[in-house]
Amino acid sequence: MRPNLVGRAHILKISATDVQERSSTCGMGGALKVRPDVVSPEWRRRRDDTHPFLGGVIREAACALHDDPRVETWEGTHAAIREKLAAVPLHPATRRYAEHAIANYLEVHEVLSAETPGLEFRCFDPKVFPEPSGTLTVWAPLYESPHGIREIRKIRMGSVRAKPKEPDRWTVVAAHVAGLFPPQRALSLIRVVEIGLNDASYQVLFEATPEVVRSTFTTVALPHLQKIISADSVHPGTFCKDCKIAGCCDALDKWDGFLGQPTPGAATRSVSARDIELYDICPAQWFLTYSQFVPKKTAPGAASHRGRLVHEWIATAHSRTQKCTLEDIGDFREQETRTGTMSEDEYAEIQPYLAQHVEICPLNTGSQIISIEAPLYGYDASADVIIASTPDMIFVDGDGSLVIRETKTTSREIPEDSAGAFDQFFASAWLLNLFASGYRGPYQSTSARLELEVISTSESNVFTWDLADAGVLRMAKKEVRLRAKSWHRDTTWEANPGKHCTWCPVKSWCPEAPTEDAVDADALD
Repeated sequence: MRPNLVGRAHILKISATDVQERSSTCGMGGALKVRPDVVSPEWRRRRDDTHPFLGGVIREAACALHDDPRVETWEGTHAAIREKLAAVPLHPATRRYAEHAIANYLEVHEVLSAETPGLEFRCFDPKVFPEPSGTLTVWAPLYESPHGIREIRKIRMGSVRAKPKEPDRWTVVAAHVAGLFPPQRALSLIRVVEIGLNDASYQVLFEATPEVVRSTFTTVALPHLQKIISADSVHPGTFCKDCKIAGCCDALDKWDGFLGQPTPGAATRSVSARDIELYDICPAQWFLTYSQFVPKKTAPGAASHRGRLVHEWIATAHSRTQKCTLEDIGDFREQETRTGTMSEDEYAEIQPYLAQHVEICPLNTGSQIISIEAPLYGYDASADVIIASTPDMIFVDGDGSLVIRETKTTSREIPEDSAGAFDQFFASAWLLNLFASGYRGPYQSTSARLELEVISTSESNVFTWDLADAGVLRMAKKEVRLRAKSWHRDTTWEANPGKHCTWCPVKSWCPEAPTEDAVDADALD
């Protein structure tokens, strides 16, 4: 236990999700997650209770309707669902998704019940106690038949995924918990079923006798479970936003005042520059995508997809720690082009952008790369927010100066000067604000700068800001403060309908999104 932690470390509560996810992330974060009694007296993560946990709302309403006679008809089902959800304070878009998801769960339940006669709901989140001070649990509904078949269900917000050749750790732990849970009758078979709430898809992930389940748990899951319990390494990452010691963890940089907000918001949150940009477009889209995790259209926009391919190519090329040349962007079939998994058409689309990059590639003799697209994490104590940032590249040039390099692709005209680039690309203010908030990187240098590389199919330019310029840093802090203010205080996440609804990945759930007819009419106008 660290000096700033108190509580009974021998009390353990481990879930199937912990075993699946926590053995390969921050060791200390995982070890604390499975010790519910251990806390820090210095800091507590605050939760936003404005919106209920959507997955819990869906499954509780669905299971409560199993024996409701109204679900025998389509009209009756939806009337019963609306009645169940009437008193739940849901966002308008999550309410629409919840109604859809509950109906799909009931549809799958009807099919599964027909396949296993007498199958009945027994409880949520079964818990077993294999050790006096240890609890093993799984977040899932448990069912049982009179013939000794026990079924536990994994619920996905979207569709079922491709079935793995061997059961994963979540599946094995879930089956093990189902097998140990006190039976009403002798068990003959344990089954783990996955259900996709978006399209009523389902599949059997694992099916075995209790004896096989126990042996599979011992070989597949137990080693990872033990690793989580004993881990003590610290590694910042995406799990920081859920960690019980994020605000007092030494592994997170101290970037107090990064967002420029004088008081904490409604809850402990995590934010990146992309989050703020997406929120500015539509608060509801950010909320549905990064808080509620409703299903979204996976196909990215053309510009986003192109930008990702360009970034992947440049990152791969820079990993050689040498300057990019025209020979690197030759014919698609040449090995030197490093096209990876992209198609010939995709490479043809990004090749002009790569040609522009070659002309201004920053690596030269003497350059020392520190990181390529490595995430940085810090904590803003004033706002109670974890700050996430992923610079495209940090390196030391031949003169010994520290350089943060960010690359942007555009189909529009490239800004004329640094002021225009600063206004157009929020990443500039965000990365400048890293230094304004205290970040100095792993390399101590008397000089440092931010370079923004903007490339199109026909031109390119590099805009530069001196990271020692106090005026530039003040400008960056002001921009971040103004852009983050509404996001930081928001708890309603109202939709902001507009032309961007056309390519919004979650518009199918948003009541405010214009219909296809309205979009077509707007285009004609």
